[in-house]
Amino acid sequence: MSSAIFSVSPECVQLGLLSGVVVFRNVRVADASPELRAEIANEIEAVRDRFANPEAVRMTSELIAFRKILDAAGAHPRKVQPSVERLLTYALKRGTLPAINNLVDSYNLVSIRSLCSLGAHDLDRITPPVSLRFLTGEETFTPLGQEHAVPVKPGEFGYVDAADRVLCWLDVLQADFSKVTVNTVNVLLIIEGTRAHAAEHLQQTFEEAINMVTRYCGGTAAEAIAIPVG
Repeated sequence: MSSAIFSVSPECVQLGLLSGVVVFRNVRVADASPELRAEIANEIEAVRDRFANPEAVRMTSELIAFRKILDAAGAHPRKVQPSVERLLTYALKRGTLPAINNLVDSYNLVSIRSLCSLGAHDLDRITPPVSLRFLTGEETFTPLGQEHAVPVKPGEFGYVDAADRVLCWLDVLQADFSKVTVNTVNVLLIIEGTRAHAAEHLQQTFEEAINMVTRYCGGTAAEAIAIPVG
């Protein structure tokens, strides 16, 4: 799958990754509203009803699929936790989700509802197109919150822009340079699932992400590159 803004390599499709993006224009990034945080609190109760403990999270077919993909990419199973698992474990233990900003909080809510991995990047700070592909080891990657680049390994997968900068390593760790801030206006939102996620469910996740972001952050969904499920 490819477009002027996003592509997925055949190797990543073969690995089992199903990934698409939504471009949002003219969003307003700020602290999450009380309404959004209340919606998150309600969802946490549903999460606690659905999952008795973190082990129950790990045993879902969707999380098993994410871990198998990470294992196939050479990630250490005890050191690398799928982003959805990390969020749900946080929710179970702390009874909330991290309060970052209205955009991040919105897609984190969609993530725990859908068991898909979501992540957003400042579109004006990256060089399109972004590709989901296997890494060569030559890419640059400075993780979120850090000042210096760290090495990436050949055979791992990641989201990489046209300047060979890793935006997200595996589905686990985002880059610092493309993070969403109060100065962000245009956003590239990545939505990632696996073959354990039904096609209809993935479509619903796309629709919910668009609704959540535009409701709580304003702006418009200018372009959507759908997840290939055929």
